[in-house]
Amino acid sequence: MAWKYLLRKRASLTPSEAASKRRFYVFVLCLLFSAVFWLFTKLSQETSATFTRPVVFSSFPNGLLAASQSDSTVAFRLETTGVRLINYYIFSRRDTLAVDADVLPVLHRNEKQYHFITASELLGTLNQNVSAWTSINNIKPDTLFLELVPAIDKLLPVRLDAKISFEQRFRQYGSITVDPDSVMLTGPQSVLDTLEYVKTAVLAPVRLRQTITESVPLIKPVDIGSVYLHREYVDVRVPVAEFTQADIELPVHVVCPEELDTAEIRLFPNKVNVSILVALQDYARLNQQLFEATVNCPQIGESQDGRLEIELETYPAFVDILRIRPPFVEYIILEEN
Repeated sequence: MAWKYLLRKRASLTPSEAASKRRFYVFVLCLLFSAVFWLFTKLSQETSATFTRPVVFSSFPNGLLAASQSDSTVAFRLETTGVRLINYYIFSRRDTLAVDADVLPVLHRNEKQYHFITASELLGTLNQNVSAWTSINNIKPDTLFLELVPAIDKLLPVRLDAKISFEQRFRQYGSITVDPDSVMLTGPQSVLDTLEYVKTAVLAPVRLRQTITESVPLIKPVDIGSVYLHREYVDVRVPVAEFTQADIELPVHVVCPEELDTAEIRLFPNKVNVSILVALQDYARLNQQLFEATVNCPQIGESQDGRLEIELETYPAFVDILRIRPPFVEYIILEEN
């Protein structure tokens, strides 16, 4: 039968074409019923599949924490009908399997303390989530071991991870503060001895134009359940101020040791212009006396081209130096008669 018959309306078909179209629909319907019957038969038969569940130990004895466990997951084989197997896969809860460590038997080996649970003991917990018509077997591993060690406390500094951008003319004003700047951790000594700091999540404010204080989460330094942070957040303060550029003209002084201070040195030019960046709130504090521009005497500080480099030995902490013009000066030495 031509496929184009299926797309045409019944009124436009000849009697033979309409009969062919009906036979085709009957064939498809019978095929569909057969497939459904076959699938129902298969799903009614006994079958099996392997599943896994993560295992976490909790409820440790006082003063002890987990240092390691032999396996983090347990695998088991589920045997039931195909329908129940699909139902378990889709609807059954497969949360982390929690095991109380303080009720487990203890094994001492090589001066270490281990708690353990066998496959037969895990079976009871696993059976709580399956129906009576389902059986669990072939649990692997057959035994889970948990090493417990004494817990210690350690105070570690907080390291801020920040990516901050500022609005034009605005900048950071002073130091960023983190409160508290150190946090306490509790865990096995073998783990805590490898840690040097606790890092924060990324603080990334954009186009700042005023001081902000934000609560920033801490990142657990190791992915081990037996290491505990005593706090989850720290307060970070980013001071912000509006800045402006200013220019200051400074005389240049020659610095020489006493044994070389026997000749008069003339500088050309003998003054330099210093461009600085200063917060508007500190602009009134600017004073030429807070700055000192110097050069070393020629016997010590002469550059390859015979000039002396300007050094800004003294300037206030509340300014940033942008540039010095000129950066070098020329000189002549007047010999004494």
